[in-house]
Amino acid sequence: MVKMDPFLRPAVASVALLGLVACGGDKPADTAQVPVAEDSLECVTLPEGMYAFENGKFTATVLPQQQAQAGEQLTRASNGWVGDIENAFTGAGYTWMGFVARENIGVVTGVAPDADTKRRALEAATTAIMADPTGGTEISLIVDGISVAEGERGPGDSLSALARGGISQDACQQALNQTMEGQKVQFPTNRGDISPVSMGLLDAVAGISMLCDDFTVEVGSHTDSRGSDEYNLVLSQKRADAVKQYLEEKGVATDQLTAVGYGEGMPLDTADNAEAWGRNSRTEFKISRRP
Repeated sequence: MVKMDPFLRPAVASVALLGLVACGGDKPADTAQVPVAEDSLECVTLPEGMYAFENGKFTATVLPQQQAQAGEQLTRASNGWVGDIENAFTGAGYTWMGFVARENIGVVTGVAPDADTKRRALEAATTAIMADPTGGTEISLIVDGISVAEGERGPGDSLSALARGGISQDACQQALNQTMEGQKVQFPTNRGDISPVSMGLLDAVAGISMLCDDFTVEVGSHTDSRGSDEYNLVLSQKRADAVKQYLEEKGVATDQLTAVGYGEGMPLDTADNAEAWGRNSRTEFKISRRP
């Protein structure tokens, strides 16, 4: 039987299955035989793997060795050391806490009953991950994805969803947008250094950026209208540079990031009041294809 790539199945399965015919009974059962052409009785033997049917022929999309390696990595992560870490969470009394790992990024997930329990649970989770023989070696960024019941959503919530699914430009931009929804990177008034309260949020942005390393990420900083145009342009650039530096320190590649200070030139709200100032002073992240 020819095994179809599940990601290609909707587009090609019906075409490919039409080409599957029996050309003899003396071939091994674990190989697929298909005619070279409709008017020919000549057959070819395809090794086991995943194929797409394009332009009248089968093309291997995943070779057996690649398929086995991917399956081994997935099984190892889901049932091996990640499971050991989750067992450690349970042993520490945090039965509601989970763990998602992809590449070098780990997201601690779950819903804590209150903020104080979340703080203690996240500390226990970090200790368990770093103590694990594999987790302590492979995970370089641990992100808070714990929400609080009837409270704030964990900043890494969208990152954990991205880590479980496919990586595309749209998926990456959506993850960044959802992460920043109702949130903002905080800075002291008239200063360019990041407030510590925003570091968990930026850790999630760093994790998304690293998973989306096929794309570039623009860090765009905007100010409100208070102050001169020139002052606000300089301030916004300082803030964009500070965020870029923080992401780099967390492991995002320098060549993936650009920092742009837009000053007050792109307001979301043109009113001259505190509410408008709060909306206009913001940091945005934009995903683009690499040149």
